[in-house]
Amino acid sequence: MFTENGVMIDLDEVRKVVDRCDVFTIGFRTFGERLIVDTRTQGEEGPMAEVVGPVGTVEERFFWLGQRRPAFGVPQQFTFFVWPHSLRFFRECGLVELIGGRLQAPQLPAASGGLDQALQQLDRLEHKATLDAIRGNNYHTLWASGAQV
Repeated sequence: MFTENGVMIDLDEVRKVVDRCDVFTIGFRTFGERLIVDTRTQGEEGPMAEVVGPVGTVEERFFWLGQRRPAFGVPQQFTFFVWPHSLRFFRECGLVELIGGRLQAPQLPAASGGLDQALQQLDRLEHKATLDAIRGNNYHTLWASGAQV
């Protein structure tokens, strides 16, 4: 499923980010929350996937990450990108599986990284944003209700 404006993200580049970056954040087109994925492990602390609110700068995100995961330093490779498509296409193109593979920690069999919970939360956010758009909540319509065209 593509966006109405036909924008198609370069999936090969996105796969490179997922394969190479130890921490990456994904923004979505219909709501403000982001998915942050931290693939690093240390001791008993495994990888993480979590839905977070937006921040203004990369420094703020690093500060948040330092508070959330103090055992880790600054990421070696950090990237942010916006996913312009639906969560359905996010799954269908194989990115969820690829991210899930990066969150595996053989030395920590119980570490799932929270990807399933994060995806459920993202589904709820996307669904709410769609309903809000249909109902006109926090959206401006091109035509006023009852207006003649």
